[in-house]
Amino acid sequence: MTSLNGKRFVDITCGKREIKLVMRQPRRAAPKKPDYPEETPGSRLAAKARKLANKLTPEQRREHFNGAMAMIYGGAKEATLTRH
Repeated sequence: MTSLNGKRFVDITCGKREIKLVMRQPRRAAPKKPDYPEETPGSRLAAKARKLANKLTPEQRREHFNGAMAMIYGGAKEATLTRH
């Protein structure tokens, strides 16, 4: 042990030793590339719906939102009014 002013430090007389890890490091899995088609009937329909929705006025958007909330909550008008 080496010491300086009576304080003990790490024993370095035996040289450097190889550190062995107890736990193995996790391996990263190679990302899988999905083989989805570029375009499907659903993606075309969604694009058309987005295109039409972007043309709506705020009043029309509110009407559609209220109708959708009525479908989800079974016609509860209170659920549509408590928006933040």
